[in-house]
Amino acid sequence: MSKETKFLIYCMERYRSFKGFSGEEVARLFEEYDIYGYIIKYFGVLHTMGDRCIVEDIDDYIGSVIERNQIKI
Repeated sequence: MSKETKFLIYCMERYRSFKGFSGEEVARLFEEYDIYGYIIKYFGVLHTMGDRCIVEDIDDYIGSVIERNQIKI
């Protein structure tokens, strides 16, 4: 298992714990907003952050995806 994959699992567990979600809820959310791809793409930066910052960053990313999808050009 790659270090990126291990970190992705770690992020999912931390997000689940901070938000009080089930594993299934987190998996669905990560799939819907392609958080898997986001974490892998930005692994270099994200793995240097603390848990709270990682969770906040994921929330910010979800918010940006929602905003982007609401803007029709």
